[in-house]
Amino acid sequence: MTQIDVDNVIERSHDRATRPAPIWSEWLEADDLQSLTEHRLLVALRAGEIDLRGLRILLVQHHLYSRHFTRYLTALISRLSSFDDVRSLTENLLEELGVEGGSELTHAELLQRSLRSIGAETHKATPLPQTNALIETMLRHCRSVDPLDGLAALGLGAESIVPLLYSPIADALTAQGFDDDTLEFFRLHIAEDEGHALAIFAILERLTSNRPSAHARARSVGREVIDRRAEMFDAIWNEIQSGAAADEPAGTIGRSSSADFWRVPPKLSAQAHERLRHASVIAEQDSGSSRFSDERNHKVHIVDLPTHTISMTIGRLDPSQSTRMHRHNYETVIYVIAGQGFSRIGSRVVDWKAGDAVYVPVWAAHQHVNTGAIECVYVACENAPLLQNLGSIALREELAPAAE
Repeated sequence: MTQIDVDNVIERSHDRATRPAPIWSEWLEADDLQSLTEHRLLVALRAGEIDLRGLRILLVQHHLYSRHFTRYLTALISRLSSFDDVRSLTENLLEELGVEGGSELTHAELLQRSLRSIGAETHKATPLPQTNALIETMLRHCRSVDPLDGLAALGLGAESIVPLLYSPIADALTAQGFDDDTLEFFRLHIAEDEGHALAIFAILERLTSNRPSAHARARSVGREVIDRRAEMFDAIWNEIQSGAAADEPAGTIGRSSSADFWRVPPKLSAQAHERLRHASVIAEQDSGSSRFSDERNHKVHIVDLPTHTISMTIGRLDPSQSTRMHRHNYETVIYVIAGQGFSRIGSRVVDWKAGDAVYVPVWAAHQHVNTGAIECVYVACENAPLLQNLGSIALREELAPAAE
C-alpha cells in the first residue's frame, strides 16, 4: 500500500468525523472521543484509502481483541448483585452466542466468516503489544470488584462507540465489493449495540446517581479504554504503512486472488472516491515526487489520485537538459505542453514540440532531450499501477546517466 498523506486526508475528512450521539452526552465529551473520531486509521477508512491488505491487518487484530468479548461480559455479569441487571446483560450474552437476535451463528462465527471472505489467516496471527494492552485493560475492569468499572469499560469503551468503529469498516468492505455475508457481523453490531449501550447506561446512571465522584470515575475508565483502543489503532496503522504484516510478506499487494473468483459481481457499481482532484500538482512537491526527481536527475511531479490502472506525471526539463536513458515494462504516452526537443526510442530519434504526443513501447530504451531555449513541460501517462496491482511486476531500469 502506498504511503498516505495523513494531514491531507484528515483535513478533507475532519468535518465528517463522527460526533457523539445524544445518549453519550452525560458521559463523554467530544474531546474524550477525539483520539478515535480523528484517528488517521478511521479517517483513511472513511476516505477509501485502506486497501484489502490493510483491512486484513486491521480485522485480524480486532479479532484477537474481540474473541475475548464473552469473557469480558461474563466477568462483568459475575460482579452484578441485581438480578434485573444480570438479566439485562445476559440478553447481550445470548445474542453473542447466537441464541437470540435472529442470527443462526454466534457473533464470533460471523466475524470468522468475514475474515475468511477477505482472505485473512488468523491461525498464525499474534496480537500486537497494543492489542494485548487493550485486552488486559478490558479484562481488568470487567473483573473489578466494583461493577462500575466493568460497566464503564464495556459501555463507554466498547458498546457505545461501535457505529464509530464499524461503519467505516463496513464502508471499506462494500467499496471492495464484498457481499452481505461478509458485512453481516458489522451491520448486526451497528444495529444492536446502541441498545446494549443503553442497557449499560441505565445501570450506570443508577449506580452513580447523586455520586459525582462515581460518575467521574466511570468517565475516567471509559476514556482509559478509548485511549488503549486508539493506541492499538496507532500500531495497526504503523503495520499498514510499513508493510510488515504478520500474515503477508512485505510488498504483497492486497488485491484479489484465485480464491476470490466467486466474488466477481454480475454488474458494475460506481464508487465515488473521496479524492477526485489533486490541486496544484506542480506547486505541491511532496516527498515522493522529490525523491523521484532526485533519482531521475530532472523535475518530475507525480499526480496523486486513486487510480488503479494508470499513472500520470508531469516532467520538466531545463534548456539542454535530458532524462537518463532508461526502460520499463509498461507503456508510456507523452504529451508535450511546452518546449521542443527529441526522444531517443530504441534505435530511432523522434523530434517533438509543444502540442505533439509521443509513444514509448514496452521495454524500449529511451531518453528525452530538451533542445529549445525554454523549459520543456510534458505529461506522461503510464500503466504501471496496473502491473503493480497484478502482482508487483512493474519494472524500471536506469541504463545511463543523464547528459550534462
